[in-house]
Amino acid sequence: MTLSDDAERRILEKAEYVQEPIEILANKRELDEEDYRSDREQRAIVEREFQTAIEACLDIASIVIRTSATEMPETYAERFGVLADIGVLSKETATRMQRAAGFRNILVHQYGDKIDNTKVYEHLQTELSWLVRYLHEVRDWLE
Repeated sequence: MTLSDDAERRILEKAEYVQEPIEILANKRELDEEDYRSDREQRAIVEREFQTAIEACLDIASIVIRTSATEMPETYAERFGVLADIGVLSKETATRMQRAAGFRNILVHQYGDKIDNTKVYEHLQTELSWLVRYLHEVRDWLE
């Protein structure tokens, strides 16, 4: 599959954008869980940075899929599966990013006490490496 210069530029812009939320989130990992749970401002920052980082990853997936002969899947999570099918991502990364898409949906569609702050904190502590891995695999594929 050949990407246009414009498609590659947009993918690289999105990948560059994701770096900043990853850095912000990495700094927030220093919060202990109780401080995180009791500070609405910190929770809002973490939730929004996760949301926008995952959305940018979904945008990257959409750009790649539009340039392939593959039909756009109905769900966000399925987009990462398509990237594995066409050789952009490993199956493991695609599976983890599919979970990230589900997490993004929770962040977008729930708020206040409907969000499980313990789960968000767990994602903060364990899931950043998958965003980084996703970007590495996309960049490796571009090269």
